[in-house]
Amino acid sequence: MAKRNIEILLTKNVFKLGNMGDIVKVKPGFARNYLFPGGMGIPADQAAKRQIEILQERAIAQDKDRKSQAERMKAQLAGVSIQVAANVSHDRQLFGSVGARDIAEKLSASGIAVEANNIALHENIKELGKYEVRVQLHSEVEVTVKVEVVNADPNAVGLDEVLEAATAPETSDDAAAADASAE
Repeated sequence: MAKRNIEILLTKNVFKLGNMGDIVKVKPGFARNYLFPGGMGIPADQAAKRQIEILQERAIAQDKDRKSQAERMKAQLAGVSIQVAANVSHDRQLFGSVGARDIAEKLSASGIAVEANNIALHENIKELGKYEVRVQLHSEVEVTVKVEVVNADPNAVGLDEVLEAATAPETSDDAAAADASAE
């Protein structure tokens, strides 16, 4: 005799079964031996269903509030440019690197509180230069911030000069050698 499936309200995301708040039908043994002891589900009676509806309504309202806060923060961050000073080892290479935490600290110092995990860097910045960094404020709201990584040494050559020297063709050495050989 086959036992019927029972309805379970998931309290956590369960891989290949459903997300928190979903009502799923499972075998009684699976619920009794895996879901209930792991705190991943509860029996889906009327009280639990009503409780989940209330929690989902609250979650939607909280998400709407977070999105409006993210929109306000996006307006503050629009067009923001920050400078991060770093120690340089050779030419444009940094001793360490500039990461999301460093950028978040600079933004916080300028009066805009952004979490480091909101800054989307694929890899840390390891050279002097100008970069555009994406800041994900909400799942639907993102903004781009300009980051300028400069030499921390106050006596060092300016960033524009370093970038110009790096992109300029090396014909000046050839011209100087030609002038020396002509004399």
